[in-house]
Amino acid sequence: MLAFTAAQTFPRAQPNQKTRNGSVDLLRFVGAIGIIQFHCAAPGGWIGLAALPMFVMLLVYFGAAKPIEQQAKRLLLPWLVWSAIYGALKLTQSIVSGTSLSGEFAPWMVLTGTALHLWFLPFSFLFLLICAAIPARAPLPLLSIVCVLLSVTALWIFNSAELPIPFAQWFSVIPAACAGLLMQRAATKTVAPMALACGGIAALYGGMEMMTPQLAISGLVVLIAMAIQLPQTKLVETLSGLSLGMYLVHPAVIALTLHAIPRDGSLLFPIVLIGSILIAAVLKRLVPEIV
Repeated sequence: MLAFTAAQTFPRAQPNQKTRNGSVDLLRFVGAIGIIQFHCAAPGGWIGLAALPMFVMLLVYFGAAKPIEQQAKRLLLPWLVWSAIYGALKLTQSIVSGTSLSGEFAPWMVLTGTALHLWFLPFSFLFLLICAAIPARAPLPLLSIVCVLLSVTALWIFNSAELPIPFAQWFSVIPAACAGLLMQRAATKTVAPMALACGGIAALYGGMEMMTPQLAISGLVVLIAMAIQLPQTKLVETLSGLSLGMYLVHPAVIALTLHAIPRDGSLLFPIVLIGSILIAAVLKRLVPEIV
């Protein structure tokens, strides 16, 4: 079955070269590697999972102030295209293996798409819709209190209840999404990721062990990227542009690789990583709208 655990979204760089932060663009590419590392069950994969809240935070930070029509095209078009692609792959697999369609398709796919890892696209669009509904003049202290309460509640529910797909995925990244919103609204861009890092550590010591280490790591790396801004280079821009394509295609590369090689973890990760980079580069050149 082409069903994989969730990973996170990949915000795209700002079009103005003079305003682009090379640290953030480099972080996108490294984060895409981390997600592949996690899904390949490679050593240290639990650290790679921190890219999930990191990408959500950055997507909301960069996207919350943009027109919602632009966000719909950026998020929902790839969702529809890749849902069709993975749906076709699942249908083919069902025919070849002789399994029933119910074994390949599930009701939760109405909210996620035909592959679980696509869930971040409709979630991100929904969260950005909520952000667009919040008045621009909303008092930052009040907005901060609401975000903190929402984050704590979501994280507590995620750690204490067995939520169905995709609500488990949604609740796990709500704190990061809220941090991204506060980054976008606040004058100082380092306070929200610092708060997320500290909150993740506090929640971990408070007995919430699911996703709290990853939230803390994501807050820390975004904090560093915002505090230490590297100059943008053509190489970093190119690598950053591959991150979304790597994420979208890597589950299919994993499935194909597992059919071709023994289930050897030491080979799976590098093969899938290289394959995902190459396919993402080709798609970026041929059909950039979907990656």
